[in-house]
Amino acid sequence: MRKCTLPLLALLVAAAQADAGILPEAQRENLISRVFQNFWGRAKLANGEFAQPATEQERNTVPVAKAVAHRALDTGEISGLAEWCGLDWQPNYLSLSKAARRKGLNEKQVAFVSFLHGAAQGNVSAAMAKSAPCKNEERLRVERLINQSQLRGLDSI
Repeated sequence: MRKCTLPLLALLVAAAQADAGILPEAQRENLISRVFQNFWGRAKLANGEFAQPATEQERNTVPVAKAVAHRALDTGEISGLAEWCGLDWQPNYLSLSKAARRKGLNEKQVAFVSFLHGAAQGNVSAAMAKSAPCKNEERLRVERLINQSQLRGLDSI
C-alpha cells in the first residue's frame, strides 16, 4: 500500500500548486452534484437551523459558483491529508469559511461550501487510511499545503 501514498501525495502537491484538485473534473462535478442532492434540510446554518431553499429555483440551483465549489473541494482534500497525518485540519477549514464570509457569501452558501469541504476531506481521509501511516516527510509537505491553502482563501476567485 505504501506505493499508493507517495504518488497520491505528489499528485496533490502538484495539483495544489496548479490550483486544481486531485480528482479529475468529471469526478469533481459528480461530487458537487451528490453533495447538492444531500444539502437542503441536512446542512446546518450558523444559527443552528437547517438550510432550506426559499424558492423552487433555489432548490434546483447549486448555491455557489463553480470556482468557489472547486476551491472548497481543494481545501477539503488538503484537510483530509492533514487528518491522515494527525495534523489539526480545523484552521484550514475555518480559513475557508471566513474567506467565504469576507467574499460576501450568505449563510446558505457558506453551509454549502462547508458540506463540499467535508465531502472532499472524507474522501481523501478514507483513501489515505488504506495506505501506510503518514511519515514525517509527508507530514512536512502537508503542513506546507495547509499553510498555502490558508493563505489562498477565496481572493483569487
